[in-house]
Amino acid sequence: MAALESDSFTYVTITRKWGHDYDKSYFFDFDGTILSHTTKLVPDSAIYALNQLQKQGILTIVATGRHITEIEEFDFCQNFKFDAYITLNGQYCFNETETIYSNPVSKDDVDAILDHIQEDPYPCVFVEKDRQYMNFYTDSVIEEYKKLGTSLPPLENIERARIQPIYQLSPYLSEKQEKELFTRCHDIKIDRWTDYVIDVLPAIGGKDIGIQKVMEYYDLKHKETMGFGDATNDIPLLKSVGIGVCMGNGKEEVKQIADYVTDSVDEGGLYNALKKISDSKISDI
Repeated sequence: MAALESDSFTYVTITRKWGHDYDKSYFFDFDGTILSHTTKLVPDSAIYALNQLQKQGILTIVATGRHITEIEEFDFCQNFKFDAYITLNGQYCFNETETIYSNPVSKDDVDAILDHIQEDPYPCVFVEKDRQYMNFYTDSVIEEYKKLGTSLPPLENIERARIQPIYQLSPYLSEKQEKELFTRCHDIKIDRWTDYVIDVLPAIGGKDIGIQKVMEYYDLKHKETMGFGDATNDIPLLKSVGIGVCMGNGKEEVKQIADYVTDSVDEGGLYNALKKISDSKISDI
């Protein structure tokens, strides 16, 4: 076990043997749960709590709509490694050694979206397992990525998406264009996360499916799992675990279905919840 020093805390990196011998597992959304929307940083209390969980042998898993390349841009993720990653809203799940589950959008639906863009151009992010790219930028795209705190995807020829597996698409389009897109595609579902952009996933997809596959992989018991989230795409996450925790900064509809509502991410919500309702032994900071 190696410790990496930081300004105000210590990261603990634990070398693990991948297997099916974990008694407890905790699933964490990233944005608004681990990462503060306000500061674009991970609070020290959250870092401390996550390290404490790993030291106790509890499986820590991130469940996010982001691509792994976006997560790795944050300093926190350069030092702390989750035991498994549920990315792209559950469409691509992996750990240090192998792919656990992958569920790309159907080729017919990807082709339909590409044809739609040719006829009525709009920006769209295409996401493969190890890269993401888009066709062009607009002011709305630039503004959204500033809010996300990560780099803009590179501009590439999106026609490559006709031959490469695509796990998620994020088109920036109007409601009229969205309705048209829906009539062309036959096996998708949509999550609109801002006024400008939607995520397009396979119809049978979502964080809940990713969690189910990871639980099967590690032979985890439902009653020994907890999940933390704040946004509407975290509702399936919170419903898939033994105890679902909504952050204080979460959407009202997420709070309604949660088993417990903690403080906001900026008020140490993750640490406070783990210390109060988890049977893990989280000591005082």
